[in-house]
Amino acid sequence: MIWVKRISLGVLALLLLLVIAVAALLYTPAGIKVAAWGAQKALPALSIGEAQGALLDGFEFKNVSYKDGSIDLAVNQLNLTLNDSCLLTPAICVSDLGVKGVKFSMPELPPSSDKPEEPSEPVTDISMPLPIHIEKVTLDDIDLDILANKVKWKHFSTAADLEGSHVTLKPTDWDGIKLALAPSKPEDKKPTAKTKTTKKAEAIKLPDVVLPMSFDIERFTIKDFELAGETPQKVALLELIAKAKDSDVTIDTLELKAPQATLNAKANVELKGDYPLTLDADANIAMKPVQGHKLKLKASGSLAKLALDATLKGKLDALVKGKLLPLDPNLPFDLKVTSKHLQWPIDKKAEFTVANTDINAKGSLKGFTFNAKSNVDGKSMPNVKFNLKGKGDLASVDLSSLNVDTLGGSIKGNAKASWKDLVNWQGQLAFTNIQPGKQWPEAEGNLSGKLTTSGGLTAKGGWFVKLPELMVNGSIMKQPLDLHGQLDASDPTGKGTDLKFTTQGLTLKHGPNGLVAKGKLDKTWDLIADIHAPDLSKSLAGLHGRINGDVKLSGKMAEPDVKLDLAGDNLGWQKVASLASFDLKGNVTPLPSLKADVSLTAKKGKFDTVTLDDMNVVFTGTEQNHRLSVNVKGEPVGTELLLTGKLDRKTGWQGMLQKGDFTTPVGEWVLNHPTPIRYDLKTAMATVGAHCWQQGKAGICLTQDLTAGASGEAQLAIKQFNFDLLKPFIPDEMSVKGELGANVVAKWSPKAAPYVKADILMPSGRFTQQVAADDKPLTLGWDKVTVNAEMQNDVLNANWLVAVKDNGDLSGNAKITNLQGDKRINANVKLDRFMLAFLEPVIKDYHQFNGQVDTNLQVTGPIMHPAVNGSIQVSKLQATGRKVPLDIKNAEIKLAFTGYNATLMGDIYTPDGQLLLRGMGDWQDMANWKTELNINGKELQVSVPPMVSLKVSPDLTIKATPKSADITGKVGIPWGRITVNQLPKSAIAVSKDQVILKDNLEPVEPKKSVPFDITTNIMVHVGDDVKLSAFGLKAGLLGDLNVRQDGKGPMIYGEVNIAKGSFYRALGQELLIRKGQILFNGPADQPFLSIEAIRDPDNIEDDVIAGVKVTGSADKPEVTIFSDPAMPQQNALSYILTGRNIDSGGDGGSNSAMTTALIGMGLAQSGQLVGDVGEAVGIKDLSLSTAGAGDDSQVQISGYIAPGLQVKYGVGIFNQVDEFTLRYRLMKNLYVEAVSGLDQAVDLLYQFEFD
Repeated sequence: MIWVKRISLGVLALLLLLVIAVAALLYTPAGIKVAAWGAQKALPALSIGEAQGALLDGFEFKNVSYKDGSIDLAVNQLNLTLNDSCLLTPAICVSDLGVKGVKFSMPELPPSSDKPEEPSEPVTDISMPLPIHIEKVTLDDIDLDILANKVKWKHFSTAADLEGSHVTLKPTDWDGIKLALAPSKPEDKKPTAKTKTTKKAEAIKLPDVVLPMSFDIERFTIKDFELAGETPQKVALLELIAKAKDSDVTIDTLELKAPQATLNAKANVELKGDYPLTLDADANIAMKPVQGHKLKLKASGSLAKLALDATLKGKLDALVKGKLLPLDPNLPFDLKVTSKHLQWPIDKKAEFTVANTDINAKGSLKGFTFNAKSNVDGKSMPNVKFNLKGKGDLASVDLSSLNVDTLGGSIKGNAKASWKDLVNWQGQLAFTNIQPGKQWPEAEGNLSGKLTTSGGLTAKGGWFVKLPELMVNGSIMKQPLDLHGQLDASDPTGKGTDLKFTTQGLTLKHGPNGLVAKGKLDKTWDLIADIHAPDLSKSLAGLHGRINGDVKLSGKMAEPDVKLDLAGDNLGWQKVASLASFDLKGNVTPLPSLKADVSLTAKKGKFDTVTLDDMNVVFTGTEQNHRLSVNVKGEPVGTELLLTGKLDRKTGWQGMLQKGDFTTPVGEWVLNHPTPIRYDLKTAMATVGAHCWQQGKAGICLTQDLTAGASGEAQLAIKQFNFDLLKPFIPDEMSVKGELGANVVAKWSPKAAPYVKADILMPSGRFTQQVAADDKPLTLGWDKVTVNAEMQNDVLNANWLVAVKDNGDLSGNAKITNLQGDKRINANVKLDRFMLAFLEPVIKDYHQFNGQVDTNLQVTGPIMHPAVNGSIQVSKLQATGRKVPLDIKNAEIKLAFTGYNATLMGDIYTPDGQLLLRGMGDWQDMANWKTELNINGKELQVSVPPMVSLKVSPDLTIKATPKSADITGKVGIPWGRITVNQLPKSAIAVSKDQVILKDNLEPVEPKKSVPFDITTNIMVHVGDDVKLSAFGLKAGLLGDLNVRQDGKGPMIYGEVNIAKGSFYRALGQELLIRKGQILFNGPADQPFLSIEAIRDPDNIEDDVIAGVKVTGSADKPEVTIFSDPAMPQQNALSYILTGRNIDSGGDGGSNSAMTTALIGMGLAQSGQLVGDVGEAVGIKDLSLSTAGAGDDSQVQISGYIAPGLQVKYGVGIFNQVDEFTLRYRLMKNLYVEAVSGLDQAVDLLYQFEFD
């Protein structure tokens, strides 16, 4: 028995070894490597680069490929992980299945067996023998090419359960899909024998569909899908939630997002019987031009009897309801379309609108009836209401009734059309009381008429049209209108060889003007059109003149003759254009080759600023040899051209510009030599030979032959163009000397961006402007100016240099990219040591002006919003003058740029102190830029000769944005001298009720002086050393004012006091101001006055105080006379005028004083007139006044005959003693004076003031 024992031990050992071997194969890396080795041995086309893992614990293959015939597969990575514990369930559980980096190509199908497959019964039930659970599947970076259909995607992930006959697809994501379908191949069209069939179309019978498995799709999402093509179609999102069992399919959610629209839908269908279904869908449309519209669609019933309900909302409003029988071959239907509003264009302001539309159609493809009504309106058309009825089928339509209401009248008609065999139609229209003036006022009138027409196509491919009756009568523009006649036209073969046109008479007559055509165009031509229009203004408003003549067509069709004889005179269109006369005569034979002798003459024409004296155009010759001459005399341009040429209908035209002459405001330009011109019909290219248009040494030339068409090249040169030629366009006070030369090269083609290169050179020259007759002219010269630019590959490069004579240089360069798109710039601008002294002649009142400007700027970024870096610096600025507000000894101003910001630093030095400027700017947001400037100074001398001299201490801040400017701060005026001898012209304000009218007498809309709102809040302090002398008032001023503005114009609040001891000249006397106030509480021109002035107590008797009070608003002040003690007005007036009571003293003394006072009052009113006379004769500040007192009173005239030299001449009022005075100002407040009269004297005077 020992052998039994040994055999048993051997079997047990063998079984144990087998178990260990199987376990090793399933759970160790060796097993997967053995499996990979075995697979490659079994399939030689298969290659596995690397295998890792174990069969049941999870394995991974890398660099897998399979190549066999037309199949080429490559996989970067494949991994599979199984859950072996499920095998005991029993079930198959896949924990992870991943494929990455797949490329599969199959350009053609592999060969298949010719043995036909036997038909099999449809599968009605599928059941899994074991449950299958797939926890995770990923397919990433997949690229498939199957029969030239290409699809690739970035990521696909899903999970699923298969149990019995039920499949559950868990949330699935498919991203980054690109699909390109194979190009379609043209099908071979082989003729097939036509067979007649009498089989009647039958209704479609739907099969019952029973799904072999039930499905539950929890979520299936597609993102970023693109279908390639001429117009790529993209889908941003497609999401589906659905389920199906047996014959029932339910879509719970269908969501689609694409550039054209977004869609949300749900549906249910039963795939048996008539396929009962329901559908509910909502779409938001984003596709132009219907973007912003919402479409709602509902469907119910079944495919055998379908009910539809669709609604469109937005600028377009429409509702469609109806029933269809889709399975019936005749497609019975009952549809109704209604709309309250339709328009065109849809996405812009409507030009045409359609309202209250109602369309009904009922029947089938065998026959249907329809009716429609609507209301159409538009800016360029009258309102039209129409109502129509008809019937039709697949081969014809019969419009039995058409009613249109428009322009106050009606149109009625009917029409028929058939295309069963050959297309043909018949129609009649009649209209009554059509009034065009309701839409076009210039065509006021009333028209009625009728029209009958018929036509069709012929069996030979031709056509025919008949108009047996055409009649329109009525009136337009108060002139009778009559259009009547008939015509027939046909071309039976459609080749043009049998074209016929016949009319027994076609007449159009409007008032005195008319056109009559009669005759035929057949094998022979015999037609005449006669035009007789003696007064065109009767037929078209704005047009005037007359035209008469005729056009005759005769001869054989193969060689017809056209004779033209038209003439017109006194022609014009409104006030825009006019022509005294024209005459068009000639003969033209268009076939078989062109032959013509035509002339056009015109005289005395005008269009805008262009005038025509005489024009003569003549064309003579044949296709093989013809000549065109043009002779035009006029302003500003005249020309004389002679062109010869020949035409070959196969190759093209070629000719020669024999002579050319243009007369222009810059002289006469003459063609230097005959120039060839060609046009090639095959290439559609024109060629012009090199030539020049010359005037003296100047020339504008094509240096090489010009070729022009879809592609081409041109080389242009401007030679020695002297700026003297521009003299007619330059004002007399200006002149430009020098010349310009330029070379330009341009190339273009359909498949490339255009190329342009330009080089401009200006040798030495200068610009001069005589600002004033006696002043030195403004002169700016240059040694050389160059500009070079090149545009290539959608990029523009340019550089420039302006070498200013005896001055600095302006130079720079720029590069602009993406010229066809979002342009970007990279530029540098540089100005070196540029001196400003040349501007002195135009800086009025400054006898010395100079400074230096240096600039270095770098501009980069989008061309409409570039960043700027660098600086602009003004240094050594000096500006002095006798009649200027502010003398500048030196100024240093720097504007520094850093991207989208800038800072300003300015130090201005004056004889009295320093003015500081500090500022900033920010334009990071171009729509909301902002700037700020601070101005600070202390007791700066500001003069406006001869009236104002002030010391000003400003401390102001100015802030500005696109919508507003804000000025705040304070201004101190510690010292000032204000002297007003007469008001400047600008002091006379324009009346508030002034209205300026346009040429058509309509008011001119007032324009805002600045494009933003201004707000101010400035405190002004008037110090105690401010003196005013104006029209007899000598006063000191002191006070505080607040200047504010906030949308209502400038307002001033505060008061200014007139200091005691000042004098106020009134009633011919200098009165002492005892109290004075100017109060501001609103607009600057409406202050309140409170002034009290008395006669000097030292010059009045009886210890009386007498004077005047001025109160009230400045535009309507009240002046009253007062005295202390109180007394009658005449006595108080006597004290003011004479210093004594009206009854005191002798008659002579009283009368002399009164006389002197009255003369003084009269002279006080003549100051402005006397001053104007002095200005006219060259005497400055000429004035007429009284001087002295009592019997020594004088009338005195004085003025300045030279700077600082004053002359006075006085005549006694009560004696005949003359007095002549000559005073000269040696220095400030120091004078030497010589007087000649009864006595002679020479005095040295020093003038000073004290309070």
